[in-house]
Amino acid sequence: MNFTQTVKSAIAKFPCNRLIVANELHQSIRPEIPEQIFYKAIGRLADEQAIVRLTTGIYYRPKISRFGAIPISDEEISQHYTQSYNGMTIGYHMYNAKGLTTQIGKKIQILSIRMKESRKNIGNVSITRIDIKPTKEISSVIEALEILQNYEQIEDLNPKALLSYMESFVESYSDDVVNQVLAKRRYKKSTIAFLTAFLQHYKIRNTLNRHLSTMSTYKIPDVEALCESA
Repeated sequence: MNFTQTVKSAIAKFPCNRLIVANELHQSIRPEIPEQIFYKAIGRLADEQAIVRLTTGIYYRPKISRFGAIPISDEEISQHYTQSYNGMTIGYHMYNAKGLTTQIGKKIQILSIRMKESRKNIGNVSITRIDIKPTKEISSVIEALEILQNYEQIEDLNPKALLSYMESFVESYSDDVVNQVLAKRRYKKSTIAFLTAFLQHYKIRNTLNRHLSTMSTYKIPDVEALCESA
């Protein structure tokens, strides 16, 4: 059996400029090809420029134009980890999309359940493993917690936009979903206290105090003052 041809045929099924994760590909055609032979075939295809190596174990079939190969974009890399609710964007790209700031970070930060490792950088995309599927409801909670946790570090934050965002968030607040997220992803106690303060301001019932200590005072922004100033 020509193992290299078998790998070539499997790779040919991938659209151009879509990520090919070597161990996932091997899983899909195993046990037809022994692991050692599989990775030798992958290496040979990369040497022949049939595929392009982005980083350890990550490749793609280059899209060819009359001017030559078109490199895979950061957006195409991100799509691999976020499509079908497999992941979500956080950081400045998310803050900007929410209208909280005009700043856009150089790196795209992704949380994804498709990650095997705890963290990986591919070009300008930084992917971190998350242990909960980011459905629409889960993503909404994570976004809010990320915003509140990084509140003081977000450059050019628009206070009015933040208040509008939080008003919208608390309208559909779900205590159950928030507790699902907190069971799978760690956030600072001060971040939970900050969210609790917003919920109290808008008179939304919640059980988040169970995550906080009655013996502690958390250093958080004054929500009442924020709302008045905005």
